[in-house]
Amino acid sequence: MDSILASIVIIIIGVLYGIVLFKVLIPLLTRFKFGQSIRSEGPQSHLNKKGTPTMGGLVIILITIFLNVTLILFNYKDTNMNVYQIILLIIPFVSFGVIGFIDDYLIIVKKTNDGLKPHIKFLLQLLISAVCYYLTIQTRGTNEINFFGERIDLKFFYGIFIILSFTGFTNATNLTDGLDGLLGGTSAIITTGITVLAFINKNYYVMYFGLSLLTGIFAFLIFNLPKARIFMGDTGSLAIGAALFSMLLCLNMDVLIFIFGIIYLIETISVMLQVWFFKKTSGERLFKMSPFHHHLELSGLKDFQIDVIFWIITLICTIFACILGVRVF
Repeated sequence: MDSILASIVIIIIGVLYGIVLFKVLIPLLTRFKFGQSIRSEGPQSHLNKKGTPTMGGLVIILITIFLNVTLILFNYKDTNMNVYQIILLIIPFVSFGVIGFIDDYLIIVKKTNDGLKPHIKFLLQLLISAVCYYLTIQTRGTNEINFFGERIDLKFFYGIFIILSFTGFTNATNLTDGLDGLLGGTSAIITTGITVLAFINKNYYVMYFGLSLLTGIFAFLIFNLPKARIFMGDTGSLAIGAALFSMLLCLNMDVLIFIFGIIYLIETISVMLQVWFFKKTSGERLFKMSPFHHHLELSGLKDFQIDVIFWIITLICTIFACILGVRVF
């Protein structure tokens, strides 16, 4: 009971700590003109968001790491520590955040939407994903995938699956980060679901990491709900995507990412369909704009209305994924 009360107090302190950091960071970023660049071909309603401070993901990362360490220190007796599992959660979370930070910084310096060169960014993501595959194997000791209760040995193909899924999912969360409160809200719901699964499976380290991440996201959402005072940037969107997938890898429930992250898949598929249709028809568009949230935006829906729709879909998928995680895995 004492450890539970201590954890609650630490989380509350974490939220307050995050609020203070954002209160300090927002005017600081504004002063140094670390503002968001807006694509000229994007929705016209986004033009008034130009100059809004970005890279808020830095605070999410700081809060998550700080709280994670603190919670473990207060509950170390209850935490089934696994060094590879710890590294599997921290390394991709921070590394993808660093890639995002470099990308955001270059965009700000250049005053355009050209950050890291796409092939360099992609290669870095593949490299980190390969490291995550190695850590996964060290954690589990096998190439078996838990496919809804059936353990299938994919041998080296499991490595291909992990690397492509990790890279694809982090980019999918990045694509979704296009409206105030959208990625923050959906990722908070998914993080809650995975944290519950970790608690049920008595994987307390993943649970503490999830609680820490959730605290950082909540602190961010206070300043990111419409009308946003700060954006998370690629710093946050890539880090969050990596964190969510890493948590499921640690629980040996990686295939559930396709249910938890159905919204991110829809967003990604909408972009792919838009490109395919544009080339197929020599210039016609399937959607008014992609990703799909921009299509809804141009169809007349407000930011918060789109947020609520996506949050509800994510909540339904999260509940379904949690039921599968408890009953099947």
